[in-house]
Amino acid sequence: MLARPRRHGVLATASALICAALVSPVTTAHATPAAPGAPEAAPARIELVLDLSGSMNENDAGGQTRLAAAKQAVTRIIDTAPAEAPLGMRVYGATYPGQDKKKGCADTQAIRPVTTMDQAARDDAKKQVAGFTAVGFTPIGVSLREAAKDLDKSGTGGKRRIILVSDGEDTCAPPPPCEVARELTAQGIDLAVDVVGFRTPMSARAQLKCIADVTGGSYADADDADSLTANLGTLFRAAWRTYHATGTPVDGSRNGCQDAPAVAPGQYLDAFTGGRDLYYKVKKRPDQRLQVSATAVAEEGYSRGSILNASAGPAGEGEPRAWLREFEQSMGWANIISAGGRSKPGPDNETPAPDDTGCIKVENDITEAGDKPMPVELLVGIADAATRKAGARTPEPRTGADAEGGFSFNSATPIGPGTHRQSIAVGEAPFWRVEVKAGQKLTVKGGVDIPADFPHSAPTGWTVTVYNAQRNATLCNDDHDSTELFAGKTGHFERVCGPWDITAPDDSKSDPDGYDVPGTYYIQAQVAEPDDKAKGIVVPISLTVDISGTARPDNGPVYFFGDAAAQGPARPGTNENGETGENGSTSAPAPSAKDGDSLLSTLAVPAGIAAAVLVIGSITLVALRRRKSA
Repeated sequence: MLARPRRHGVLATASALICAALVSPVTTAHATPAAPGAPEAAPARIELVLDLSGSMNENDAGGQTRLAAAKQAVTRIIDTAPAEAPLGMRVYGATYPGQDKKKGCADTQAIRPVTTMDQAARDDAKKQVAGFTAVGFTPIGVSLREAAKDLDKSGTGGKRRIILVSDGEDTCAPPPPCEVARELTAQGIDLAVDVVGFRTPMSARAQLKCIADVTGGSYADADDADSLTANLGTLFRAAWRTYHATGTPVDGSRNGCQDAPAVAPGQYLDAFTGGRDLYYKVKKRPDQRLQVSATAVAEEGYSRGSILNASAGPAGEGEPRAWLREFEQSMGWANIISAGGRSKPGPDNETPAPDDTGCIKVENDITEAGDKPMPVELLVGIADAATRKAGARTPEPRTGADAEGGFSFNSATPIGPGTHRQSIAVGEAPFWRVEVKAGQKLTVKGGVDIPADFPHSAPTGWTVTVYNAQRNATLCNDDHDSTELFAGKTGHFERVCGPWDITAPDDSKSDPDGYDVPGTYYIQAQVAEPDDKAKGIVVPISLTVDISGTARPDNGPVYFFGDAAAQGPARPGTNENGETGENGSTSAPAPSAKDGDSLLSTLAVPAGIAAAVLVIGSITLVALRRRKSA
């Protein structure tokens, strides 16, 4: 059993989660059904603007020059940029060493156009970075104008960001950099400027912060190569790896099961508006087990107490609940509401349906949702003798820099036991995943270091959320809270979640709420409810995963989620979808709707929903999930 009391009561209300300015708005992306993995929406186009003025030669960046530290940080960005990420680079102060101000203030060059980073582009970019020299003036305002033009040339529409690294004030004004920032904002283009102040004196910090504030960007300080690398990595990661709701597009019925589209094992992307439920047809034989997980991406304006319900059963009179029903009330501190359930064996849970066709219902009680579409990910899995025989594989855990969290269930980074350290920006909500087996015990501890000058708001806190293999949020610990409030305090803060005893499905002590099922558990961490001034501040965190006990044979179900399920990029030890085990081992054959008939070949999936650009916010935690039986 879980080491925690049964769910009851109401958690203390927390006000809206304020999205960090550096985090791009959440977008939806439609996968090509034929593709093995669902591609996410195109990432933001970014131009890095780097200060190469003479002051970058100072030897005060952790035992090396500021220039050497900058080269190290930028090289890391080039090495880790996704191949599809559009990245350009501009420098200033790099070529003119003289005293003529007119010439020095015109010293700004685009050294890389804003293009995707294939291997040739990486090699060229790193070669240019290696040859950087720092000799000149600091024309920040002029360079920002030119960087905006570079982004204009790279394409129309979509998110655009400038990431500026500077160690001092503009020495060329006019134009004052903050006025240039206001000028760019007034143009009505979707452009934000994030700024990293590198060994920046107090006199220059206000100017650089103004640039970020005016454009809706973020500001962070860096003192040495490590902090510069971490801060730049966070900014780029946020622009490239925000929560993109993904899946094969489907348009669920709003009028019940009779005209609902059919779905096979896989992940689908839909959207609903205020008070409108979604229905889908699904085939399941009585000998098969079904998993349904629904994840709604939070939208500003949804009030507290919102409920998301996923259920399934034979289509007919009444609600489709005979196979499974699971619901989540609110979510607290996170940017999603997620509910999932699995059918259970036995006469009461194997209710046959005519032609084995049942119905899935995603029940929407998102209050005050209005008519603005809210993205919904629907994950459908089937388990039977064939999928059990095929077995499940697990991904190779990552460590060090490669263990940086992803930004959705699908891009969650696989990690193993041990302590993982990195930095995140305030407002980010990264995901990790860990595999646990029957007989083992899982404990998760997350720590954060809050600096002395951190801007506080009353409900600011450090939160750690753990989701089980059904994508349900668990109770963190005995006090019913996953958040450590630290308003007005600084220093190190920790939350410990667990321990969870992972059991086999037929164990007599098995948790009826399903929190102890073996498989993939997801971990999400963030600094939540920050003051506006805290948005984008980079803080060091640690994530410690402890898996104790001895894994034992488990005769439970192995779920197949479809070859076309939306998953993250492939990694060593994973399938082409980047997911394994509980989330889609492609070694398993597709379960059949009838003998000899594949679900994937017999069920058509209609497309046709529009992408919705959403931002995180205004959802609060007031109650814990409750279970309802059919």
